[in-house]
Amino acid sequence: MFQDRCYDRDNDMTTQFVGNNNTVDIDMNVDSNFGDMPMMGMGGTMQSPMVGPVQERVVNRTFVHEVPHVCPIHTRVINHHIYKHTYRPCYTCSEENVCSNMQCGSCCQFK
Repeated sequence: MFQDRCYDRDNDMTTQFVGNNNTVDIDMNVDSNFGDMPMMGMGGTMQSPMVGPVQERVVNRTFVHEVPHVCPIHTRVINHHIYKHTYRPCYTCSEENVCSNMQCGSCCQFK
């Protein structure tokens, strides 16, 4: 009684968006089956349109997130101090006075 006047349409879309350090891939597969338009039946009466099966669209989205990790690096500076000892002469001089008494008699001799 009713003729199947539906047709299938396959739409494949593959698109890649790049921006702000994010890459988004979108893959879409769309299968479309359209039913008949309202038909005029016998005697000019309007018939209800046929309802086709439920269609499902699948959208796959990929989000890239940047996750910063802290890698601590400590730098230790070791200062080496080397003391080089050098020697140079420093001349000094000293003087010594030696006194001696010479006794040529005594006071008793002059009485």
